[in-house]
Amino acid sequence: MLFKGLLLLGVVLVANGQQKNQGPKFKDIPIVSHENVLEVDGKFRYSYEGGDGTRAAQDGQQIFVNNQAGTASQGQYTYQGDDGKTYSVSYTADENGYRPSAEHLPTPPPVPAPIARALAFLATLPPQKESNNRKF
Repeated sequence: MLFKGLLLLGVVLVANGQQKNQGPKFKDIPIVSHENVLEVDGKFRYSYEGGDGTRAAQDGQQIFVNNQAGTASQGQYTYQGDDGKTYSVSYTADENGYRPSAEHLPTPPPVPAPIARALAFLATLPPQKESNNRKF
């Protein structure tokens, strides 16, 4: 009985050691160039390039929209995918949200014609007055 217990303990310890060694393997990738500039007027720019060809650059500035401080920026990044292809994305990020642009990103289908006509018609109507007596 003691022998079976020690054997089981040995199997568990070996299996546990093998699981720890099977984690993700990361390699060190050097940064070959970088820039990080913050100007006194709130404008900034940064960029970097990794030794694996990964690149990113961004320019931006502080903005105020409806008395709220925020950031408006534009930039691009490039990386190599798991499939070996190089992917590039350009983007703008501001009070209207994050808007990426790239050949590999999916695009929405076109708006159906009846819905487009309805939206065009609704845009011609005068604005309605707000009412506090709405019942839902």
